[in-house]
Amino acid sequence: MDEPYVQGILQRAFGKYSPLIKVQSADDNANDLSDLLMHWREYETIDWTSVHRSSTIFSNAYCFRKGLIRKAQMAFNIKMYTAKHPTSILCTHVPETWIFELDDVEYLDEALMECFEVEQGMQANTGVSDSRLRQQFILKPSLTARGAGIYVFDTRERLQELLENEFASDDEDDDGDDDGDDDGDDDSGGLAQGQAVSQIREWVIQRYINRPLLLPAHQNRKFHIRVYVLAFGDLSIYVYRHMLALFAPRPYAEATNLDDQTAHLTNTCLQTHSSTFVESSAVSLFWSLDLPKPKLDRIFDQICQILGETFAAVSSESTSFQTWANCMEQFGFDFLVDEECNAMLLEANAYPDFKQTGEELKFVVEGFMEASVAMAAKEFLLKDCVTEDIEKSADNACRDLVEVFTHKNKRQW
Repeated sequence: MDEPYVQGILQRAFGKYSPLIKVQSADDNANDLSDLLMHWREYETIDWTSVHRSSTIFSNAYCFRKGLIRKAQMAFNIKMYTAKHPTSILCTHVPETWIFELDDVEYLDEALMECFEVEQGMQANTGVSDSRLRQQFILKPSLTARGAGIYVFDTRERLQELLENEFASDDEDDDGDDDGDDDGDDDSGGLAQGQAVSQIREWVIQRYINRPLLLPAHQNRKFHIRVYVLAFGDLSIYVYRHMLALFAPRPYAEATNLDDQTAHLTNTCLQTHSSTFVESSAVSLFWSLDLPKPKLDRIFDQICQILGETFAAVSSESTSFQTWANCMEQFGFDFLVDEECNAMLLEANAYPDFKQTGEELKFVVEGFMEASVAMAAKEFLLKDCVTEDIEKSADNACRDLVEVFTHKNKRQW
């Protein structure tokens, strides 16, 4: 892994199984490795041919999972699933979402015809001054991560202005560079912040949750919950119990100023470069939030059920999500909680930005990484030589993993 924050944690997690498991960097001589290999690398550097052809080579990622990590693809898969399962929790715990394709602002009218409910909602806002009664929406590029290109709007004029600014900024940044032949069809973790908007072309528009749960103990700042999830083999899904709450830097003021991203966006990576950033104020443990234990339990149970059915939805679409028995992957899911304490699924992230956890709560990432490595060790790397001590150690490391879905019998939380 290229990220220094993760490298040390990962090496220490594997070190607990030394010398049975030998860890080598990508630069080391591959001939020194044992017959059982594990590729724990960035997505683009994994030898997918070897992983696909061999049952003795293990990977820390799935090759095909755009049906989960692309916002538009996941929205489509959930829509198909809820049409077949009208009583699913996904019907009420995922914001209403529209796929929005746009090559140029000139074609905005045509693009909005494909999501006419958004157009009707903006028109209905005419004459409505109370922000709580206005229909508000949030625009997100399907591929980007870390809060890039995300905007809140409630009028047609504002949407057009935002898009014009984005495309104009992109034209300035391009400087005539060749865009290449990339059709955006790879399954990597998405485009980096600052990726050319003209290469995105695909967005989602979600109904904005303008009545989020606000906690006086945290200055009534909006927050989202980051949930670390382990997908293993073909296919079991585990939720890591120690979740995080990530807060916006400024108090939420009933969404009156949609331009104030410091009140609306809760991505920690957007805050770390500020001179006023305080890690302990931006990131907190979910189970330490100033809420009664029954409410915390209720939110956690909802999240587990939502994630179980989300993977049921995406795994049923094999053209965009395929699982192999010799693969696993860590994901970061984001949830917003509304004022009625309902958890709402926002998005899924491959190769989550563990740095958002920070140094003070680094033990959360360490625990999740130890659990992931223990699962790989017990179920694959040391499967034929698991001793009682190894099994006990692995089970202890996995004690905070909660299984919410297994593909073998479609069992869900």
